[in-house]
Amino acid sequence: VWGGVRVDGIPALDNPKMVDPAKAGYLTPDERVFGVSINGEARAFPLPILGSHEIVNDTIGGEPVAVTWCPLCYTALVFGRNIDRRDEPLSYGVSGKLLRETLVMYDRQTNSLWSQLYGAAIDGPLAGSRLSFFSSTLTEWAAWQTQHPNTLVLSKPLTCAQYNCGTYATNPRGSYDVDPYAGYYASADEGVVNRSIPRDDERASGRPKERVLGLRVAGTEKAYPYGVLRKQPLINDSINGQAVLVWFDPGTSTGKAYGRDLDDLTLSFGQVPDEPGIIVDEQTGSRWSAISGEAISGQLEGERLPTLVVTPAFSFGWFGYFPESETYIGQ
Repeated sequence: VWGGVRVDGIPALDNPKMVDPAKAGYLTPDERVFGVSINGEARAFPLPILGSHEIVNDTIGGEPVAVTWCPLCYTALVFGRNIDRRDEPLSYGVSGKLLRETLVMYDRQTNSLWSQLYGAAIDGPLAGSRLSFFSSTLTEWAAWQTQHPNTLVLSKPLTCAQYNCGTYATNPRGSYDVDPYAGYYASADEGVVNRSIPRDDERASGRPKERVLGLRVAGTEKAYPYGVLRKQPLINDSINGQAVLVWFDPGTSTGKAYGRDLDDLTLSFGQVPDEPGIIVDEQTGSRWSAISGEAISGQLEGERLPTLVVTPAFSFGWFGYFPESETYIGQ
Protein backbone atom coordinates (compact mmCIF):
# COMPACT_ATOMS: atom_id res chain seq x y z
CA VAL A 1 0.00 0.00 0.00
CA TRP A 2 1.01 3.61 -0.43
CA GLY A 3 2.92 4.88 2.60
CA GLY A 4 2.30 8.60 2.19
CA VAL A 5 5.39 9.69 0.20
CA ARG A 6 6.15 9.63 -3.50
CA VAL A 7 8.83 7.46 -5.10
CA ASP A 8 12.20 8.76 -3.86
CA GLY A 9 10.39 11.20 -1.58
CA ILE A 10 12.74 9.71 0.99
CA PRO A 11 16.02 9.89 -0.97
CA ALA A 12 18.39 6.93 -0.73
CA LEU A 13 22.12 7.63 -0.48
CA ASP A 14 24.63 6.50 -3.12
CA ASN A 15 28.40 6.31 -2.59
CA PRO A 16 28.03 7.91 0.85
CA LYS A 17 30.65 10.18 2.32
CA MET A 18 32.36 8.51 5.28
CA VAL A 19 34.60 10.24 7.83
CA ASP A 20 37.02 9.32 10.59
CA PRO A 21 35.50 9.22 14.11
CA ALA A 22 37.63 12.24 15.04
CA LYS A 23 35.50 14.28 12.64
CA ALA A 24 32.20 12.91 13.95
CA GLY A 25 31.61 15.52 16.64
CA TYR A 26 27.93 15.50 15.71
CA LEU A 27 27.56 12.11 17.48
CA THR A 28 27.18 11.57 21.22
CA PRO A 29 28.57 8.38 22.80
CA ASP A 30 25.08 6.95 23.30
CA GLU A 31 23.84 7.78 19.78
CA ARG A 32 22.26 4.76 18.15
CA VAL A 33 24.17 3.53 15.12
CA PHE A 34 23.80 0.68 12.68
CA GLY A 35 27.21 -0.98 12.46
CA VAL A 36 28.43 -3.13 9.57
CA SER A 37 31.76 -4.94 9.27
CA ILE A 38 32.59 -6.90 6.12
CA ASN A 39 35.98 -8.40 5.25
CA GLY A 40 37.69 -6.31 7.92
CA GLU A 41 36.15 -2.96 6.90
CA ALA A 42 33.82 -1.39 9.48
CA ARG A 43 31.31 1.41 8.97
CA ALA A 44 28.73 3.03 11.25
CA PHE A 45 25.45 4.61 10.12
CA PRO A 46 23.77 6.93 12.68
CA LEU A 47 20.03 6.42 12.96
CA PRO A 48 19.14 10.15 12.76
CA ILE A 49 20.74 10.26 9.31
CA LEU A 50 19.35 6.89 8.24
CA GLY A 51 15.91 8.06 9.30
CA SER A 52 16.05 10.67 6.54
CA HIS A 53 17.21 8.25 3.83
CA GLU A 54 16.39 4.64 4.86
CA ILE A 55 18.65 3.08 2.19
CA VAL A 56 22.39 3.48 1.61
CA ASN A 57 23.86 1.93 -1.54
CA ASP A 58 27.45 1.32 -0.51
CA THR A 59 30.46 -0.96 -0.99
CA ILE A 60 31.98 -2.34 2.21
CA GLY A 61 34.97 -4.68 2.22
CA GLY A 62 34.65 -5.02 -1.54
CA GLU A 63 31.01 -6.15 -1.30
CA PRO A 64 28.25 -4.05 -2.94
CA VAL A 65 25.61 -3.79 -0.22
CA ALA A 66 22.37 -2.01 0.61
CA VAL A 67 22.21 -0.78 4.21
CA THR A 68 18.49 -0.52 4.96
CA TRP A 69 16.53 0.96 7.85
CA CYS A 70 12.77 1.02 8.34
CA PRO A 71 11.96 3.36 11.25
CA LEU A 72 8.28 2.38 11.29
CA CYS A 73 9.12 -1.17 12.40
CA TYR A 74 12.65 -0.47 13.72
CA THR A 75 14.13 -3.04 11.36
CA ALA A 76 17.78 -2.81 10.30
CA LEU A 77 19.12 -5.18 7.64
CA VAL A 78 22.05 -5.31 5.20
CA PHE A 79 21.78 -7.04 1.83
CA GLY A 80 24.19 -7.90 -0.93
CA ARG A 81 23.32 -6.02 -4.14
CA ASN A 82 24.47 -8.83 -6.44
CA ILE A 83 21.86 -11.36 -7.54
CA ASP A 84 22.32 -14.42 -9.71
CA ARG A 85 20.15 -13.18 -12.55
CA ARG A 86 22.20 -10.02 -13.25
CA ASP A 87 25.84 -9.25 -14.01
CA GLU A 88 25.92 -5.83 -12.32
CA PRO A 89 24.93 -4.92 -8.75
CA LEU A 90 21.47 -3.47 -8.28
CA SER A 91 20.95 -0.09 -6.65
CA TYR A 92 17.92 0.65 -4.54
CA GLY A 93 15.57 3.52 -3.78
CA VAL A 94 12.59 4.06 -1.49
CA SER A 95 9.38 3.16 -3.37
CA GLY A 96 7.02 5.09 -1.09
CA LYS A 97 5.07 1.88 -0.55
CA LEU A 98 4.75 -0.25 2.58
CA LEU A 99 4.10 -3.94 3.06
CA ARG A 100 2.70 -4.63 6.54
CA GLU A 101 4.06 -1.28 7.72
CA THR A 102 7.60 -2.06 6.57
CA LEU A 103 9.86 -0.55 3.92
CA VAL A 104 9.37 -1.59 0.31
CA MET A 105 12.40 -0.82 -1.84
CA TYR A 106 12.62 -0.67 -5.62
CA ASP A 107 15.64 -1.37 -7.78
CA ARG A 108 16.55 1.29 -10.31
CA GLN A 109 17.49 -1.21 -13.01
CA THR A 110 14.13 -3.03 -13.37
CA ASN A 111 11.72 -1.15 -11.05
CA SER A 112 10.98 -4.39 -9.25
CA LEU A 113 9.64 -3.97 -5.71
CA TRP A 114 11.52 -5.57 -2.79
CA SER A 115 10.35 -6.25 0.75
CA GLN A 116 12.97 -5.30 3.34
CA LEU A 117 11.94 -7.87 5.95
CA TYR A 118 11.57 -10.70 3.45
CA GLY A 119 14.72 -9.72 1.56
CA ALA A 120 12.93 -10.70 -1.62
CA ALA A 121 11.40 -9.15 -4.74
CA ILE A 122 7.61 -9.18 -4.44
CA ASP A 123 6.61 -7.58 -7.76
CA GLY A 124 8.11 -6.75 -11.14
CA PRO A 125 10.57 -8.50 -13.51
CA LEU A 126 12.68 -9.86 -10.63
CA ALA A 127 9.75 -11.12 -8.51
CA GLY A 128 10.80 -14.18 -6.54
CA SER A 129 14.49 -13.25 -6.46
CA ARG A 130 16.09 -13.24 -3.01
CA LEU A 131 18.89 -11.17 -1.55
CA SER A 132 21.75 -12.44 0.59
CA PHE A 133 21.90 -11.09 4.15
CA PHE A 134 25.00 -9.69 5.83
CA SER A 135 25.39 -9.58 9.60
CA SER A 136 25.06 -6.17 11.27
CA THR A 137 24.78 -4.66 14.74
CA LEU A 138 22.40 -2.07 16.13
CA THR A 139 24.20 -0.51 19.09
CA GLU A 140 25.57 2.71 20.59
CA TRP A 141 28.31 4.76 18.94
CA ALA A 142 30.78 4.42 21.83
CA ALA A 143 30.31 0.64 21.97
CA TRP A 144 30.81 0.28 18.21
CA GLN A 145 33.98 2.40 18.33
CA THR A 146 35.41 0.30 21.14
CA GLN A 147 34.93 -2.90 19.17
CA HIS A 148 35.96 -1.34 15.83
CA PRO A 149 38.55 1.39 16.50
CA ASN A 150 39.28 1.75 12.78
CA THR A 151 35.65 2.27 11.82
CA LEU A 152 34.45 5.01 9.53
CA VAL A 153 31.12 6.74 10.10
CA LEU A 154 28.53 8.22 7.77
CA SER A 155 29.12 11.95 7.46
CA LYS A 156 26.51 14.46 8.51
CA PRO A 157 26.02 16.60 5.38
CA LEU A 158 26.89 20.27 5.62
CA THR A 159 23.89 20.84 3.38
CA CYS A 160 21.31 18.36 2.27
CA ALA A 161 22.31 19.18 -1.32
CA GLN A 162 25.33 16.92 -0.80
CA TYR A 163 22.86 14.04 -0.86
CA ASN A 164 20.74 15.45 -3.68
CA CYS A 165 17.74 16.20 -1.50
CA GLY A 166 17.57 20.00 -1.35
CA THR A 167 18.80 22.35 1.35
CA TYR A 168 18.08 22.29 5.04
CA ALA A 169 15.33 24.81 4.41
CA THR A 170 13.64 22.73 1.73
CA ASN A 171 14.49 19.21 2.86
CA PRO A 172 11.26 17.78 4.31
CA ARG A 173 13.22 15.13 6.18
CA GLY A 174 14.90 17.59 8.55
CA SER A 175 18.43 18.76 9.30
CA TYR A 176 19.91 15.49 10.65
CA ASP A 177 20.26 16.97 14.14
CA VAL A 178 17.20 15.11 15.41
CA ASP A 179 15.85 11.75 14.34
CA PRO A 180 12.74 12.60 12.27
CA TYR A 181 10.94 9.67 13.88
CA ALA A 182 11.63 10.60 17.52
CA GLY A 183 8.00 11.57 18.05
CA TYR A 184 6.78 8.35 16.45
CA TYR A 185 8.99 6.23 18.71
CA ALA A 186 7.53 7.93 21.77
CA SER A 187 3.93 7.44 20.61
CA ALA A 188 1.63 4.43 20.82
CA ASP A 189 1.25 4.37 17.02
CA GLU A 190 2.02 1.09 15.31
CA GLY A 191 2.90 2.13 11.78
CA VAL A 192 1.09 4.72 9.66
CA VAL A 193 -1.57 2.65 7.89
CA ASN A 194 -4.83 1.75 9.63
CA ARG A 195 -4.91 -1.97 10.22
CA SER A 196 -5.51 -4.53 12.91
CA ILE A 197 -3.01 -7.23 13.84
CA PRO A 198 -3.96 -9.33 16.89
CA ARG A 199 -1.49 -8.85 19.69
CA ASP A 200 -0.42 -11.83 21.76
CA ASP A 201 0.28 -10.48 25.25
CA GLU A 202 2.39 -13.52 26.07
CA ARG A 203 4.69 -12.83 23.13
CA ALA A 204 4.84 -9.06 23.00
CA SER A 205 4.14 -8.03 26.60
CA GLY A 206 1.00 -6.26 25.33
CA ARG A 207 2.84 -2.97 24.89
CA PRO A 208 3.02 -0.95 21.68
CA LYS A 209 6.46 -1.07 20.11
CA GLU A 210 7.84 -3.82 22.35
CA ARG A 211 11.21 -4.57 20.75
CA VAL A 212 12.34 -8.04 19.82
CA LEU A 213 15.46 -9.62 18.40
CA GLY A 214 14.34 -11.80 15.51
CA LEU A 215 16.18 -14.87 14.20
CA ARG A 216 15.53 -16.94 11.09
CA VAL A 217 17.25 -20.31 11.36
CA ALA A 218 16.69 -23.47 9.32
CA GLY A 219 13.35 -22.25 8.01
CA THR A 220 12.02 -21.26 11.45
CA GLU A 221 11.53 -17.79 12.92
CA LYS A 222 11.96 -17.01 16.60
CA ALA A 223 11.64 -13.75 18.52
CA TYR A 224 13.49 -12.80 21.71
CA PRO A 225 11.69 -9.89 23.44
CA TYR A 226 13.99 -7.23 24.87
CA GLY A 227 12.10 -7.44 28.15
CA VAL A 228 13.15 -11.08 28.48
CA LEU A 229 16.69 -10.43 27.27
CA ARG A 230 17.25 -7.77 29.92
CA LYS A 231 16.57 -10.40 32.58
CA GLN A 232 18.35 -13.24 30.79
CA PRO A 233 21.06 -11.70 28.59
CA LEU A 234 22.76 -15.01 27.72
CA ILE A 235 20.65 -17.77 26.20
CA ASN A 236 21.70 -21.22 25.02
CA ASP A 237 18.81 -22.20 22.79
CA SER A 238 17.82 -24.45 19.91
CA ILE A 239 15.85 -23.45 16.81
CA ASN A 240 14.53 -26.24 14.63
CA GLY A 241 17.26 -28.54 15.89
CA GLN A 242 20.11 -26.04 15.44
CA ALA A 243 21.98 -24.98 18.58
CA VAL A 244 22.14 -21.19 18.89
CA LEU A 245 23.54 -18.65 21.33
CA VAL A 246 21.83 -15.30 21.90
CA TRP A 247 23.68 -12.57 23.81
CA PHE A 248 22.33 -9.18 24.83
CA ASP A 249 23.90 -6.15 26.47
CA PRO A 250 21.15 -4.40 28.48
CA GLY A 251 23.25 -1.23 28.79
CA THR A 252 23.46 -0.59 25.05
CA SER A 253 20.56 -2.79 23.84
CA THR A 254 23.01 -4.65 21.59
CA GLY A 255 22.02 -8.15 20.49
CA LYS A 256 24.17 -10.82 18.83
CA ALA A 257 23.50 -14.43 17.86
CA TYR A 258 25.73 -17.32 16.88
CA GLY A 259 25.61 -21.00 16.09
CA ARG A 260 26.94 -23.13 18.96
CA ASP A 261 28.22 -25.98 16.79
CA LEU A 262 31.98 -25.90 16.18
CA ASP A 263 33.16 -28.82 14.06
CA ASP A 264 31.85 -31.88 15.96
CA LEU A 265 31.44 -30.02 19.26
CA THR A 266 28.28 -28.33 20.52
CA LEU A 267 29.22 -25.65 23.02
CA SER A 268 27.22 -24.28 25.95
CA PHE A 269 28.07 -20.89 27.40
CA GLY A 270 27.98 -19.05 30.69
CA GLN A 271 28.64 -15.42 31.59
CA VAL A 272 31.97 -14.49 33.19
CA PRO A 273 31.17 -12.59 36.42
CA ASP A 274 32.13 -8.91 36.46
CA GLU A 275 33.41 -9.04 32.87
CA PRO A 276 30.72 -7.69 30.56
CA GLY A 277 30.97 -9.02 27.06
CA ILE A 278 33.08 -12.04 28.04
CA ILE A 279 31.56 -15.53 28.06
CA VAL A 280 33.04 -18.97 28.71
CA ASP A 281 32.18 -22.33 27.20
CA GLU A 282 31.47 -25.21 29.57
CA GLN A 283 33.16 -27.83 27.39
CA THR A 284 36.74 -26.43 27.27
CA GLY A 285 36.73 -23.42 29.59
CA SER A 286 37.77 -21.15 26.72
CA ARG A 287 36.86 -17.48 27.03
CA TRP A 288 35.04 -15.75 24.21
CA SER A 289 34.13 -12.24 23.17
CA ALA A 290 30.35 -12.11 22.97
CA ILE A 291 30.60 -9.12 20.62
CA SER A 292 32.79 -10.78 17.99
CA GLY A 293 32.10 -14.47 18.64
CA GLU A 294 35.84 -15.17 18.80
CA ALA A 295 37.62 -17.25 21.45
CA ILE A 296 40.19 -14.96 23.09
CA SER A 297 41.92 -17.48 25.38
CA GLY A 298 41.97 -21.15 26.22
CA GLN A 299 41.98 -24.34 24.18
CA LEU A 300 39.84 -22.84 21.40
CA GLU A 301 41.65 -19.48 21.17
CA GLY A 302 41.30 -17.99 17.70
CA GLU A 303 38.20 -20.02 16.79
CA ARG A 304 35.05 -18.17 15.73
CA LEU A 305 31.42 -19.11 16.17
CA PRO A 306 29.21 -18.95 13.06
CA THR A 307 27.53 -15.52 13.11
CA LEU A 308 23.76 -15.47 12.63
CA VAL A 309 21.85 -12.55 11.11
CA VAL A 310 19.67 -10.87 13.73
CA THR A 311 16.75 -8.59 13.00
CA PRO A 312 15.93 -5.95 15.61
CA ALA A 313 12.27 -5.02 15.23
CA PHE A 314 9.14 -3.76 16.90
CA SER A 315 7.08 -6.82 17.82
CA PHE A 316 4.06 -5.74 15.77
CA GLY A 317 6.28 -5.61 12.68
CA TRP A 318 7.96 -8.95 13.28
CA PHE A 319 4.75 -10.86 14.04
CA GLY A 320 2.95 -9.07 11.21
CA TYR A 321 5.37 -10.71 8.81
CA PHE A 322 5.91 -13.94 10.72
CA PRO A 323 2.68 -14.72 12.61
CA GLU A 324 3.84 -18.30 13.23
CA SER A 325 7.12 -17.16 14.77
CA GLU A 326 8.18 -18.89 17.94
CA THR A 327 8.84 -16.71 20.96
CA TYR A 328 11.40 -17.20 23.70
CA ILE A 329 9.61 -16.64 27.00
CA GLY A 330 12.56 -17.05 29.39
CA GLN A 331 13.57 -19.55 32.04
